[in-house]
Amino acid sequence: MKFSLIKITYLLLSFLLIPVLSILNPIWFSLMGVQPYWPIFWLLPWSILNGPLNGLIIGFIIGIILDSLNNDIYTQIPGLLICGFWFGQIGELRDRYQYGLIASIGTLICGLIYFSQLLVNNYPNNPYWLLPFGLKNVFGQILLTGLFAPFFSKLLYELFGNNVKHNLFKK
Repeated sequence: MKFSLIKITYLLLSFLLIPVLSILNPIWFSLMGVQPYWPIFWLLPWSILNGPLNGLIIGFIIGIILDSLNNDIYTQIPGLLICGFWFGQIGELRDRYQYGLIASIGTLICGLIYFSQLLVNNYPNNPYWLLPFGLKNVFGQILLTGLFAPFFSKLLYELFGNNVKHNLFKK
């Protein structure tokens, strides 16, 4: 019982680090002012272990939390829903570097969905000289998330454990 309590504590603490790291933007994890896409690090191992339905629900919860931190009309929920469901379909990854590739593709999905919301909502007044800066941010996030995911996501995967399933719904 004590082991599972420790695991649940680590699970909650690691979950709470997502909004904290998104707000703090630690400089030692940044490249040209761009930070990695922190929710992917947590969503990837959770969805792999617990399946697409739980990945979809946790992606929605993470999106709600991150959107509540930003006071704007753009949302991260659609990208996190797609990634949570897709990560749950993948199954177990054998190589550590597969986490980097999958996290990079997930960051591309989330980044392009968020960036397309910016472009569509600002279409009539869209200053096109800002387009390269937006793409720099998206591809900077892809690069950093792909570099750090083999470490962070694999560490969280081992922390969550292969044997313990954290299902949100009982069957």
